[in-house]
Amino acid sequence: MQRAYPRRSGLMHRLLDGAVGHANAMGARVLEGYPVDPGGERIDQASGYVGTVQLFEAHGFRRVCQTAGRRGGKPRWLVRRELP
Repeated sequence: MQRAYPRRSGLMHRLLDGAVGHANAMGARVLEGYPVDPGGERIDQASGYVGTVQLFEAHGFRRVCQTAGRRGGKPRWLVRRELP
């Protein structure tokens, strides 16, 4: 079965852009996420479905604090972005 979007095609970037745009259009002032921090290592697809800290940082989010949660043995962070 062929994937609609091949790996490394930027799908997660487009999805996050869409989420930010939608939240902004609906009047949200702040967005939060809980991505995983792979620490420079590769993570399995299931562990990465929440996105990575690096992805969120590339879209203007900043780290707030590390959570107690873990995904695939890697820590998760609370990240936040304020909207205009």
